[in-house]
Parts: sequence; C-alpha cells; structure tokens
Amino acid sequence: TVASTQSSQPTQTSLPTQSGPATPYPAPAGGTAVATNSAYPAPGTSGSSNQAIALSGYEPQSGDASLKKDQVFLDLSTSQLVVTASDPAQAKATLTGNMPDPCHSLRVVVSNPDTNNTINLEVYSLVDPNTACVTVLDPFTASIPLGSFPSGRFTVMVNGERLGQFDTVFAPQPDDAKLTRDVATIDMTASKLSISGTQPNEVSANLKGILSDPCHQLRIVLTKDEAQNKINLEVYSVYDAKANCTTVIQPFQVIFPLGSFTSGHFRVYVNDELLGEFDG
Repeated sequence: TVASTQSSQPTQTSLPTQSGPATPYPAPAGGTAVATNSAYPAPGTSGSSNQAIALSGYEPQSGDASLKKDQVFLDLSTSQLVVTASDPAQAKATLTGNMPDPCHSLRVVVSNPDTNNTINLEVYSLVDPNTACVTVLDPFTASIPLGSFPSGRFTVMVNGERLGQFDTVFAPQPDDAKLTRDVATIDMTASKLSISGTQPNEVSANLKGILSDPCHQLRIVLTKDEAQNKINLEVYSVYDAKANCTTVIQPFQVIFPLGSFTSGHFRVYVNDELLGEFDG
C-alpha cells in the first residue's frame, strides 16, 4: 500500500535554461484517438477500472497524425505516484518536466498492467513543424489517472524509466504475523489534512514519507476516541526478513479517508503526533 517516486536523475540531463517553476500544463483540446494497447476507453465513454481508466486530457488526439512527434524533458525525481485508499484503491501519476517550447503539446499513453503488474506510460510531445516558436522551455505538471485496483503490487515505468511502485492494501493482513514489523517514517511537515468544505465534511489524511526499501509494505490502522474527538492513525511497515531486497529508500504518498463529519472539533494524530485539527 505504497506510492513511491524513486529516481535520482531526470530522464533528460541536458536541458536549455528553464523559464520558471513548473506550472499546470493546459490540457490539449480536441477529440481522443485511442491507441490499441492503451488503457483508455473508447472516445465518449468514461473509465471505470484498471481496464478502462479516466481520461487525463493528454491522450492522443484526432489530429495528431499531421504533427511531428518530439521529446519531453521529464524530471522523475520530482514526479510522483499517489494512491487513494478507497475501495478499490485509485492511483495516479503526477508528472513534472519541461516541453521543448510553448508550441509543443504533451501526450501521455497509459498501458494496462502486464502479466508482471507493470504499467507503462509513453510520454512525448507533438509540434507543428511549420510553426515558428520562441526557444524557451515550457514547464508542466500533468496529473495522469492510472486506474482503480482492488489488490496487488504494481510498478510504473515512464518511457522505460522506473517511476515507482505502489501497493493497494493498507489494512493489516492475516499473513502479517509471519512478517517483521518495522517503522514507516512520516514527513509530518509535508503531510496534511484535506477537507472537502461541504457538509458533511469529507476529511482525508494526505501522508508522505519513506519506507526502508521496496520490500516493506505500508500498514495504516485508524482508531477513534469518541469521547475526546481524537483520531489516531497508526502507520508502520511489515516485511519478510528472509527476502533479499534492494537497499534503496522507497518514498510514498497515500491519501487515507478519515470519514464524514457534520459537527464537532477533531484532532488527528499520526503515531501519536498531531497532524492537524478540523471542525465537522
């Protein structure tokens, strides 16, 4: 149950001078032409599972055949995976980087998971070769839905580079008794509460942190003290002590729903440390 973003270098290392900080890249307009190996539903339909995902706005478009395919300067060190602990769990990739110039349009094609539970993202740009454009990088941030997943561990690759890995199970499992319990390091400064602002308030804990290596699995247990309006999230990891694993830190980001609240003042703790407070 972990969303991770482990990468030490951007996929392109020789970049022109950046024009500014990354900003949300505008979604391309027009119809959708779906590749035969993509996970997208047919144009005009909605995505519902990992076999047909929601559209991001960056899919191939109907007029793409008249444009030139070109590169994208991806920064996988700042890109990330995010998993929402719904039932089934939902995952998305937030990609950051730079387009060669403002005249290029971003395209992202998402594949269905293969037999190894690997999801491949093809990321590229398109441009009209007859259009004159200022030579300056155009920063982007693009949110790409990956689908809904009832169970399993998945690896996400972007243009052949590993973006990260995520699990879809958060609650303690029967086989956990055979595993070793360990810490999950929570970045409390980067973690926060998310509140819908509509009645009843839907509240979630957005947890960011790291696990010791990719073999560790995240566990989250929610308990409530109704008398004191106190909510505590016990966050830890489990792993097989006999397994050989790559010694590399595994970052994660998980959005964990806390429930609906109509009244009262509540405090939320993570491993007995105050995360934040909210009013129902």
